[in-house]
Formats: sequence, C-alpha cells, structure tokens
Amino acid sequence: MTKPSETPGVSGDDLVAMDEKYVMRPWPHPPGEPVIVARAKGCVITDVHGKDYLDFTAGYFVNNAGHCHPRIVEAATQQLHQVLQVSGKHGTIPTVQLAKRLVDLAPKTIDKAFFSTGGSEANEFALKMARQASGKTDVAFLENAYHGLTLGSLEVTHAEPYRKTAGRPLGDYTFAIPNAYCYRCKLSTPDKCAVECLDGVEAKLAARPTAAILAEPIQSVGGLAPPQKWWDKLDGIRKKLGLLLILDEVQTGLGRTGKMFGLDHYGLEPDILVGGKGLSGGVGSLAVTCASDAVVSKFFGGTTPTSGGNAVSSAAGLALIETLLDEHLIDNAAAMGKHFAAAVWALNDPWIGDVRFTGLLGGVELVADRATKDVLPKKLVGAVKDHLHTNGMLITVSGTYGNVLRLQPPLSITAGQIDQLVAALREALSTVRQGV
Repeated sequence: MTKPSETPGVSGDDLVAMDEKYVMRPWPHPPGEPVIVARAKGCVITDVHGKDYLDFTAGYFVNNAGHCHPRIVEAATQQLHQVLQVSGKHGTIPTVQLAKRLVDLAPKTIDKAFFSTGGSEANEFALKMARQASGKTDVAFLENAYHGLTLGSLEVTHAEPYRKTAGRPLGDYTFAIPNAYCYRCKLSTPDKCAVECLDGVEAKLAARPTAAILAEPIQSVGGLAPPQKWWDKLDGIRKKLGLLLILDEVQTGLGRTGKMFGLDHYGLEPDILVGGKGLSGGVGSLAVTCASDAVVSKFFGGTTPTSGGNAVSSAAGLALIETLLDEHLIDNAAAMGKHFAAAVWALNDPWIGDVRFTGLLGGVELVADRATKDVLPKKLVGAVKDHLHTNGMLITVSGTYGNVLRLQPPLSITAGQIDQLVAALREALSTVRQGV
C-alpha cells in the first residue's frame, strides 16, 4: 500500500512516474533510485512513500549543518521579505557581509570575493583569474581530480568518463600531475615515503607556460589526504617557479574536514580560493572565487553570473557559518570522523582495504583481496551500495576505480547514526559476499 505523498491528490507512485516521464537525469539510476524526497530534517530524509533514510551524502555534500536547519531557514525567510536579487552591478547587505566573513576566515593571502552560482562556474572563474594575472595559459591539476562538469572545468577534471561527456576533444592547456594516493603507492611505503611521486613534477611544470596549480587540499573523490610533506614539497616547487596556487574548497570547505577549510590542515596560503556546494546552507545555488589583491587587480570577468551572490542564499550562508561555529559542528566533524573510521576498521571485513576519514570527508575502499589490493568488481560494489540503500542508508560510490564508498554526512551526525550505518554495512558486505 503506497502512503500518500505530501501533495494532496497525488500519490507517491504518481510522483515517481511523473519524475520518470518529465525529469531528465544525467545518468542511469539503479533500482530504488531516484529517491523523491518529501521532507528532510537534520540527517534524515523521508521519501514520498514515507520511508526514512539516513543521508550520508548531505544532499550531495551541501547540507553541512543538516537538512533544513532552523537557523538557516529563519535567515532565508527573513531575507525573502527584504530583497531577493539585484543587478550584478550593485549589491545587497548579506552579500557584502558574507564576502567579508569569508575573507576574514580565509588565509591572509585572500583579500576579495567574487560570487557565482556553482562550483564548476567558480572554478572556471579561478582559471580566468590565474591566466589573466600570470599572462600564461596552462594549468596543472592532480590525477583523480574533480573540479566540475562544465566545459571549462572538465579540462581540469581527470576522470575520462566525465571528460568524454564534452562531446569533443578538450583543449591542451591543462595537464595532470601525480596526486598522493598513498594506499596504492608503487614507489614506497608510508614509513619510508620521500614523496617520490613528485619527482619530475618541477621539470614538467617548468617545460610549459604554466600559470597555476589547481587542487583540492584533500581529494573528495576517494577521500585522499596527502601527507604534510607532500604538500610541503609541491607548494615549494610552485613557489620556486612563481606559479599561482588555486585551492578548490567546494567540497572540503566549511567544516567538512574538521577544520573550517581543508587547507588549514597544511598551512597552505593560496592565491585563489574556491568555494561552493554548502556555502548557501542548502538554500539556492551559491559559489565563490576568492583571490589576493594582486590577482584581483588584473581580473576582468566580462560580466557577472545573473544570480551570483543572491541575497537569500547569502543570508543563509552567513547563518550557516555562524551555526557551524556556535554549535561546534566543526569539532563534531573531527570527532565523528575518528569514530567513523574506528567503527569501520573494527568490522575487520576482508573486503575493506582502506578507511580514510579527514573529519567527515570519508571513503571506504573495497578490495577483493587485502594482500594484493585487487579492486572489488564494480558489480559487487554496486550490490553493497544497493543493499545499504534498501536498508535506508543513502551513500554514493566514487574513487579512481569506482570502488570507494563515499561517506560525507551532515556535520551534525551523531555516533548513534554512524553506528547504524556501520551495522548496515556489516550486513551488506556479508550478504553480498555470500551471494558470490
């Protein structure tokens, strides 16, 4: 018996059918998806059939303070009665205040903020800024990098399946350099690591008219956190060559890693800093490209995104930041990340090869054999994900080989809710393995 939806006279089944008929999806969806959400609160979402799920995607890595946090809702609601949107030639009170707040929180190298509507767009503006400021064309990005899916941002996204969606060859003004995938390093072991993966990078950067290096401090795809010495070496190389550093904090910023920004783990001082996803607290679309005065002095955007710096989204963003601080959600992210990692390792499951959590930026890498680190086939990884989904756990799968369970819940997640996911994971791994 299908429970009624939130819309009178329209059943949950009706809404699912309407979605199938009228909504275009970017990818094929597995059984049970898409979930048509009727309500969401904190870490729980409820679909149109009345089924509850624990959301370990935070609404696609957006709702850092949890779904529909009352403080964010109130700020957005109040702003709705003041002003919604103005010309990009002008400004609004919350947008100005948010720019100042972000600059104050950022490293001392950051002086101004430019608002747009999404992370892909914000990264494209970062590329423009770097090229205009340096007078050079090329930008280096990391292997396994994800920086967006629009044409410009695809050129700095490494995964070939994504790049092929452009429908044409991408330009040759970007190039990849090694990342720090320590679990699968073929050059050393963690106790003897001399960051040999960066050998030759200086020469590669110097051989081209390189303007900048673009990277996430910690890679969200797979949860890959470089050791401090890796970042020290790469940052030293780029400073020696006079290259700009662009740090993409679209997913790693705003408390996700247990610090306000992912860069805070390494003491990095970028010339350009990009933010998005959770910046609006889940209210509308908001992203930002922050930069030093030296970079800003040479920047000409041509125009501004129509909805960039929307007043309602900015008001919600301000409320988000204060909520993260006042409710100690960043500290909670750090503590719950440690709890999460320990609980997953304690399963001692033969398919769990590596567990990587920096705050609540998490990844569990599944392998067919711990000794050889052979990748667990995608069919089995998908079966684990589907089993979790059936049991009310929303997650995504990512990683270089598509074998990493991606776990990025709201920063308000509790130990009890994490334990529910871990218990479901134990059952999912056992059940899928028995069926092999």
